[in-house]
Amino acid sequence: MKRNWLSVFAALLLLAFLAAPVSAWQGRMAGVGDAYGLIEDESDYLTHPAVIAMGKGFNAYGHYRLTYDKTSKWDYSVREPGTVYIYPYEAKGDEWKHEGQVGAAFQLGAGRLGIFFDYVGIKGRYDGSESYYEHEGDEADYLSFDLKNDLKSYALRFIYGVPIGAVKLGTEVQIAYRDEEKRVIRIIDGGASINPFTAANDYPQYNFFPYMIPFKSRYWEAQGKVSAAGQMGPAKYAVTLKGGVPFATDNNYVRTEYEFDGKVKGFNVGGDFWLRVPVSATVVLPFVVSAGYKKMKRNGSYEDEGAVYEHEAENIFAQLGGGVDVTPAKGTRLAAGIYYTYLQTKQNAYFDEYNYPDMPEYSEHRLTLKMLAEKELTPAFALRGGFSAFYGFVKSDYAYQDFSEEGEFNTSADGFVWGLNVSLGATVKLNAVVLEPFLNGGYAWYKTDGDGILVGPYVGGPYYIETEFKKNDWHVGGGLSVRF
Repeated sequence: MKRNWLSVFAALLLLAFLAAPVSAWQGRMAGVGDAYGLIEDESDYLTHPAVIAMGKGFNAYGHYRLTYDKTSKWDYSVREPGTVYIYPYEAKGDEWKHEGQVGAAFQLGAGRLGIFFDYVGIKGRYDGSESYYEHEGDEADYLSFDLKNDLKSYALRFIYGVPIGAVKLGTEVQIAYRDEEKRVIRIIDGGASINPFTAANDYPQYNFFPYMIPFKSRYWEAQGKVSAAGQMGPAKYAVTLKGGVPFATDNNYVRTEYEFDGKVKGFNVGGDFWLRVPVSATVVLPFVVSAGYKKMKRNGSYEDEGAVYEHEAENIFAQLGGGVDVTPAKGTRLAAGIYYTYLQTKQNAYFDEYNYPDMPEYSEHRLTLKMLAEKELTPAFALRGGFSAFYGFVKSDYAYQDFSEEGEFNTSADGFVWGLNVSLGATVKLNAVVLEPFLNGGYAWYKTDGDGILVGPYVGGPYYIETEFKKNDWHVGGGLSVRF
């Protein structure tokens, strides 16, 4: 796999040396910390298709980005004060993410067409352990577990924009194939169990769903956008509405003993609005409003047992913010912005009598500060950098129920998440070549705690419980963009 990606990287370099120099592509945005909407960039038409109509001639593009994410702590614990019931989970691991893109844009009729092929690959591996005490005087029982998080996504995108008077109109049609898998393997005394879901049957020591709800899904997805861009007096605007649905789907929940087979259903909708208001010849005020909603429902059945399974996930995203974009001198740019983001996730799963209604129900209110600087040192060389910091207030609920045995676990936690990110980039022009290398890195820390109840025929109760969740990770990455 690594050889394949090195070959792709070398091919992009070769392509670059055959290229003609022009302006920036996605490497520029990666070099300033992905500050989309804060400054203008040619790659804006990947968000707002209408913007492609502002370009001219033929252009070809290449982009590759690699990110390594190291999770050194991913823990949660359940404790019953005044008793010896303790369920501490500890995990750590890493994730590799590959992003690649090739494409071209050219005149077609009265407008301009862009054709792109995108690839995203994620491979995450984590391992952990849990040592629990159930009865006074007993030694701790130990189990270990492995977590897997994989994604392969291939997308073909057609972007078309056309000027209609003073307004540019655009659309995007995308067909994508997704292959996703989340898996848990529990290991006790050398024996392995795949994707157990018996925590609700009064086994808190087997509750892996706060890490992930397993599934294996393969499906096609159709996505579409409609877009407009133009002037409102001296101000520039771009607005886009988007949506998509999966089709030709297949879903599995694989257990040690058997497998649930089913389908994937759902939809997603959203929109983006960007506005740039000039206040002088060197100062522009950029504003961003974005929102999105996504719902995915996976199901399955096992005929021999008459068992059924359902897994539903809902995600809400909303962002509002603005900043200032300053050009104090030719070849120099400074920009900064502050953004409020609201995130909400609801996940639940159902396996006959086992019900996991909140795994989790999560919400976050986040503030993010972004700053960047660019400097053209010579006509052939420019440097840039970006810095961002965020802080979020978090609330999350976790719950499960066993209807047949009247077992129940219910807890509510709140806390915070914060992080820092730094990016560096450059533009290098070597005669007929323009390259945009970039590097980035960051750190994040998450912590919540709260209380709830635990009751069941095996553990007894109801018991008052205290819960705590901790996760910290850091990431490093880099890549190269080419445009000609």
